[in-house]
Amino acid sequence: MKWLINLVSAHPIPLLVLAFLFVLWIVLSPRVSPGLYTQKLFLPKSHPGDSVKLKEYVKYPNHRVSFKAADGKNMMRGWIFNNPGSKFVYLFHQGNSGDIPRYLEVVELLLESGASVFIYEPRGYGKSFGKPTVDSWLEDGLTAYDYLVDSLNYTSDRIILFGVSLGTTAASHVSKHRAAAGLVLQSGFASLEKIAKQEVPFLKIYPSWLFTHKLDNMEAVTAAVHPPILFVHGLQDDLIPPAHTREMHYAATDQKSVLYLPGSNHTEVAPTDREKYLYTLMLFLAGL
Repeated sequence: MKWLINLVSAHPIPLLVLAFLFVLWIVLSPRVSPGLYTQKLFLPKSHPGDSVKLKEYVKYPNHRVSFKAADGKNMMRGWIFNNPGSKFVYLFHQGNSGDIPRYLEVVELLLESGASVFIYEPRGYGKSFGKPTVDSWLEDGLTAYDYLVDSLNYTSDRIILFGVSLGTTAASHVSKHRAAAGLVLQSGFASLEKIAKQEVPFLKIYPSWLFTHKLDNMEAVTAAVHPPILFVHGLQDDLIPPAHTREMHYAATDQKSVLYLPGSNHTEVAPTDREKYLYTLMLFLAGL
């Protein structure tokens, strides 16, 4: 210990600077200061859809619902689309931007595959009150599931968890805490750490233990027990590389299948890929 005291006495300023930089490195890390990165992770006001188009949608019976968030005070908006006579319902977890109207085309594709759809807006999105955080994002997925069971009277063996982009993390999270018939992950990433380091090179200075591991799809798909999984990814995706889906599909246990859409990008399904996607969804439902 004496050698350390002598070292500090001999070089007080450089060591103090080094200590300050180390503390700053810790403080600015994603685990210690997640709020610094939330504004880049959640974009609730970006890419809103056409609300008029949603209100005028009549192809399938549908209506709006409202339910309380886990905090007991903020109200959330959901929308149920009924496919008469169908056994299954998709619980739709949206991406990090937009609202229910934005995903209407994907909702219709899911309806045509032979199931109903329940889509909700997490806190801070669309007409749902509150502010999005990592914790609220995951909590809202569970709250939507519980509303689907407790208020809309669906049993777990009829629920298919569906997530797109960042919504895949909510779907995966729910799959670890609630029973479900199936899990569909479209345009997902293996882990937040991996995609963050790819998109923001600065974050490579941080080791894994300084990242939050709450948004980790890989952990869910490699669990000892999970629902049958369908992975979907557009090969023209310039936000999340298809390599993430390849990695997850390879590592996943139990029943799994994968579909790559040659002409589709991150969240939009190209017209040339629509029939293939629809057929794959129908096969997935038939196998449950």
